[in-house]
Amino acid sequence: MKGSVAGPKLGCEPDWHGLMADSLRNAGRRLPKDWRAGELLARFTASARALHNGFMRSFGPRGWTDHKFMVMVVLSALDPAPATPSQLAPYAAITRASMTNVLEDLQRRGWIVRSRNSRDDRRTILVNLTAKGRDAIAEAVSLYLTMTRQIVRPLPPDDLAAFERICERLRSVGESMASRAIQSPDSENRL
Repeated sequence: MKGSVAGPKLGCEPDWHGLMADSLRNAGRRLPKDWRAGELLARFTASARALHNGFMRSFGPRGWTDHKFMVMVVLSALDPAPATPSQLAPYAAITRASMTNVLEDLQRRGWIVRSRNSRDDRRTILVNLTAKGRDAIAEAVSLYLTMTRQIVRPLPPDDLAAFERICERLRSVGESMASRAIQSPDSENRL
């Protein structure tokens, strides 16, 4: 390797320390001054994936995905009022087309019902929880909150407040990035 003398040490647990810097050095590219920000975000992403995988080990066998969970949480919060698929899609961070697949599975499980809006616009689909869905999401939310308490219990309140601010900022920046293409400073290498 051209970068570090010993090269990166890859173990069982992903460690992003220095990998991006080595990657650019090995390609003969100059490191930007703030390259550590990219490494930190990669570490955050790896942590989020690890948490997601841990949650899915508990939730997946019960028929849950993160998309289904978020949709059901929103429906439960609105219950007994209905929601439309286009209102639910942003909460699950998916397109309206993907929302159709999520709702089909939830309906197959008997957790929701879909109906046409007979009052305002017959083209509009309304989604409501069923009694079985209320029970399912109550159990899932209880499990989720138990798991999250175990994860955040060791964190001091100031860290939790900072984490909340950071998550909101990252969500906002991520949504902004999704709406526009970002280009590499190196004109021949576009993302």
